[in-house]
Amino acid sequence: MRCFFRNVLSAGCLLGHIHHQAFAAVDWDSLAESLSTEATLHGPFQNNLLTYAPCFGYVSDAFKISKGNNGLCMHAHACNKNFCEDDQDYDLPLYSTEVKTDSDVSSVFAFAAENDLSVSVKTTGHSYQGSSTKAGSIMIWMQNFEKDLSIVKDFSNSCTSAGADADDSAKITHDVIGIGGGAVWDDVIEAVKGDYHIVAGGGRTVSAIGGWLQGGGLSFSSRLYGIGVDQAIDFTVVLTNGTVVKADACTNSDLFWAMRGGGGGTYGVVTHVHYKVHEVTPIVQVQYRSGILPTQYYKYGDKYEALVDQWLDFWIQKSSALDPRWCGGFFDPESAHLLFCGSLEDAETTFLNEFRSWYFTELDWDQMVEGVWGSYIEEPKVFESWYEYRGGADAYQNPAMTDPTGIAYTGAENLAARLMPKDVLLNKPTELKNFLKSIRTGIIGVNYFLGGNINSVSADATAVHPALRSSAWSLITVVPDAAQAIREFIPNEETGVCYNHHYRLEPDWRNACWGANYGRLSELKTIYDPLGLLGCWHCVGYKGDDPTSQAPNPAPTPAPTVESSAWTAYSSVRNLLYVPLFTGLLLSWYA
Repeated sequence: MRCFFRNVLSAGCLLGHIHHQAFAAVDWDSLAESLSTEATLHGPFQNNLLTYAPCFGYVSDAFKISKGNNGLCMHAHACNKNFCEDDQDYDLPLYSTEVKTDSDVSSVFAFAAENDLSVSVKTTGHSYQGSSTKAGSIMIWMQNFEKDLSIVKDFSNSCTSAGADADDSAKITHDVIGIGGGAVWDDVIEAVKGDYHIVAGGGRTVSAIGGWLQGGGLSFSSRLYGIGVDQAIDFTVVLTNGTVVKADACTNSDLFWAMRGGGGGTYGVVTHVHYKVHEVTPIVQVQYRSGILPTQYYKYGDKYEALVDQWLDFWIQKSSALDPRWCGGFFDPESAHLLFCGSLEDAETTFLNEFRSWYFTELDWDQMVEGVWGSYIEEPKVFESWYEYRGGADAYQNPAMTDPTGIAYTGAENLAARLMPKDVLLNKPTELKNFLKSIRTGIIGVNYFLGGNINSVSADATAVHPALRSSAWSLITVVPDAAQAIREFIPNEETGVCYNHHYRLEPDWRNACWGANYGRLSELKTIYDPLGLLGCWHCVGYKGDDPTSQAPNPAPTPAPTVESSAWTAYSSVRNLLYVPLFTGLLLSWYA
């Protein structure tokens, strides 16, 4: 095993002068010696800017950020500090262990338990809450773990082999792909190519089976196929006591339930998953766009607002009941990026023809001024497969074909997501429309189109917030006032958040993230991690400082009316600053 240390103050594998002097007597040599030949122990690290600084050098290259600086980088640089808050201390681990085998993970847990240390888990560092790093911890860095990526035909889970003793609905005989702990979506998409459809995350550098999957896993094809956790057939998990177990619907079924939405880095370390693949289908892309130059709002504002009204009336009415093959999302809320999993002919008969008819017969489009204000539906683009929609072979290992992060993620620490119940669309359409208009300067991001077959799964079947199974959208904001306004409009009593994209300082975050599922998840946490070795921020079982409990929730800032000059000025700032800033962020969700 190689032992590589930075800033070593004395010979050998000694701790040196770092941020936790109390650990200076820890025998780090023994951890190094317990690891496999290919594993690497990196450190010790000082908890300061100098240690993190190399991450800034990767600029916005998501691949380099994922792989560089011994695993210390976060894609949102603000999250190198506690709670992603600029005035907080740095939140960097003591050491990172570049693990290569299950036994390496077991060794880290054993060492942590023996020396009363905490453990953090990171594959790439895409967490918007900073949950994959922790000061004073030993980091298990999964980036270079085995990827596997093997297709298994007619795979059977343990329920199938259990025969008559198992619930028929839990028996699986399905083509799957095996995915190892080090794989990111770039690897998986390239492995599947155009042979299958796969429910994939947006950013190609996002871990395939880490935080994205264990937090739920939204995708731009989820309305048809379900979210990520609905694709997981089984998990291989290294528990905190060092044992390696399989979890599926019939073996360790409680752990299997928790892993499907209970959050990563909480119950153990997932090192392998069998994951569903689906029959390949064409993808039809339909985009609707509207907009106005801020300088023209005074002249055309009334007409433009009438257009926005018509679009929102139409979208609110139609989106809750569309054929589940229609997927995708919408932006601001004045535009949409819709995907149909099927032929162009079926896309036209199920919705596109109606969409076109609405556009040409109901919108006052003949008075739109080219280059000044207007709205249009792009001609549909037809891709042979999901693989081609995601860029085909040219996208593999290509930073230009995925989400730019790093400095391009500046402001992403204020990202917040909330689930919009389908009932609100059905029963309060006018109220919802007016609310969306009132906060639309804060809705800068990809708002996932939910419903469809996502909602055909029972609310208690997986650990995601039960509200996800009755939601029509996931609304995403990057302005805290807008996020708070949504909490007031649809509070925790009615809904919750999308765990993967929720706000780092979400009030009452345990309830917001898991709702009625939190009690069971908390019980399972004590069973599978009785020593509390895994205790990340915004994870089940977290114990420590919590800035969200220091003060009552701030009242939402009243949104300016669309007639006011303040709205126009704010829109100008948004268009000039936020939109370019979040272009990369938007692209990261095109999946």
